[in-house]
This record gives sequence, C-alpha cells and structure tokens, in this order.
Amino acid sequence: MGTSVYPATSSIIKSIQRGSASSNTTVTISAVNIQKCFIYSFSNGSSGSAQITGSFSGTFTPSGGSIGAYGGSTQWGGGSFPNYSGSQTLSAGSTTISSAANGAQLTNSTTITTSGACYFQVVEYL
Repeated sequence: MGTSVYPATSSIIKSIQRGSASSNTTVTISAVNIQKCFIYSFSNGSSGSAQITGSFSGTFTPSGGSIGAYGGSTQWGGGSFPNYSGSQTLSAGSTTISSAANGAQLTNSTTITTSGACYFQVVEYL
C-alpha cells in the first residue's frame, strides 16, 4: 500500500535557501528571481545601548584633624581624621535606552544583507 499526499497538487515552490549570520554582513546565495521570491528572517540576538545623564555638585570642606608624629623605625603615632562639613547634590538627569532586533533583507538576486545575528530563509516560487 502506498502513501497519499493531500491536496493532490504539485508544489509552486521552486527553491528554498536557508542560512544564518552571526553579525551584520552580506551573504551570497544562488541567483533567484526577485519578482518571485520572499525572505523570512528570525532574530538570533539584539543590539542597543543605554545612556544615563545627571550631575553631581557641592563641596565638603575638611576641618580639624592632625597628622601623627613619626615615632622612629616604621611607626607613626597619634593623629586624627578631620571633620567634613558642606553639602552635595545629585540631580537625576535622564536615561535613554534603545534596542533593535536583527534581520535580513534581499539586496539583489544573489545577495542578502543582515543587520546582525539572525536566521534567514529565501523562498522562490514558480
């Protein structure tokens, strides 16, 4: 007994080319008719950046304190830490975050351009 395939029609797919890229690059493929094909791409990574701004202002002024006396050999004695007075201010500023998913696009009949790590599949039909 044989197997049957439903629906009983022939496929309109001429070719499927699959691949992956680990960074933004160009990939050479077998020539396709760009009028009769499409490309799927799936991100395998992302890119972006974070920027934080703000300001820090003010002063602390030391007062008091003393330096210890040298006691001979390798010993220092006495001394005290100074006291600090004043104020400082931290302003919040802003945060900018951007992100992007990677993908691929068909540049011409033999070239795919990727924007980063991704999987792609070019399907050409009759």
